[in-house]
Amino acid sequence: MIRRTLANGMRVALLPKKTRGGNVVANLNLYWGDERSKANRSTACSLAGAMLVRGTAKRSRAELRDAFNALKASVSVGGESTGIEVQRAQFADTLRLVAEALRQPAFPTSEFEELKRAALTGIEGQRSDPGALAGERLANHLMPYPRGHWLAPRNLAEQYEAMRTAELEDARRCYTDLFGATDAEFSAVGDFDPEATMRLLEELFGDWRPRQPYARIPARHFEVAGESSTLRTPDKANAVLRAAVNIRMRDDHADFPAMVLGAYLLGGSSTARLPQRIREKEGLSYSTYAGFSAPALDEAARFSVSSIFAPQNRARVEAAVREELERALREGFTPAEVQAAKTGLLQARKLSRSQDPALAARLAGYLNVGRTFAWDMAFEQRIAALTPEELREALRRHLDLSRLTVVSAGDFRE
Repeated sequence: MIRRTLANGMRVALLPKKTRGGNVVANLNLYWGDERSKANRSTACSLAGAMLVRGTAKRSRAELRDAFNALKASVSVGGESTGIEVQRAQFADTLRLVAEALRQPAFPTSEFEELKRAALTGIEGQRSDPGALAGERLANHLMPYPRGHWLAPRNLAEQYEAMRTAELEDARRCYTDLFGATDAEFSAVGDFDPEATMRLLEELFGDWRPRQPYARIPARHFEVAGESSTLRTPDKANAVLRAAVNIRMRDDHADFPAMVLGAYLLGGSSTARLPQRIREKEGLSYSTYAGFSAPALDEAARFSVSSIFAPQNRARVEAAVREELERALREGFTPAEVQAAKTGLLQARKLSRSQDPALAARLAGYLNVGRTFAWDMAFEQRIAALTPEELREALRRHLDLSRLTVVSAGDFRE
């Protein structure tokens, strides 16, 4: 493992190794702006990122696409994250082409208008979608940031109006004011020359500095009351349930491993409690899962449940979700359940680390929070050591069902 920092501050993690076919996987994450400079600019800046692959000073959108295809490179370029997968012989040329897209966007008017039309069509298509509407209602309840805040969720009507009135100059100004690589992370895993890659990164990005400084916008924990709501979406075959509760926790909290394992036992696999009861035993849903996430830097964790089902099953699905959560808090899990969940979860994490795209993404993320894979090893040791009693007590401490918000959306006739 090689860790370096470019002259402009870009952090680099490189893991060279022989791979089948000489493949290389790389990630570039850009961090830019601050709470003040990004306020009320969500649409403009998202459009700026989307415009990066729609033409450069040297190539049209079609020519840029053809150039990536000629390199047989799988590339996604965005304002905050760029991913690359290519063979060793084409790695350097692909990096140069990515740098061209990132640093020399043309912002052609015709492409901007086409991008807007597509975005408006996409938003319009979500206005009757049960999943989109339930997610919107849930996010707005759980994250009541001030209007215009970068992290504030917006409803579909607000998104549509912001997109409809968006101007090309606003997107271009976001790019010229904020984009740069002073605060950035680059990771690569695979068959490449690390020293040549470092020299190329310095050449391509070493002098790319934003006009305005970057400062991380912290996520906030909101103590919000639980509520239940129903949204009606006529003529939709499927209904959805979205439920979640905010929890004040970072991923360095002593109870984080127990919360992750608890969520896995509840809904992280096909054999977990919720899908077994709701889908397999009672045949009420097409899919049901639960999850828990906590960031590394902010106390803004969330436990969530999601289910897709036929509208006539709504009451039974809602009741089953709450009953299984209450049972887990009351009775916990059997030693056999806990052992099986540990095995499944730890095997999934091990498999993820064996896949180069996931590995490269993890390396980039660890550059941002100052970690190594020693953190993973310690976390997994804590998972393996958990007892059923410790697991139940952690869930009881943090999973307050009185604050669970439940939103169901579908073609409900009653």
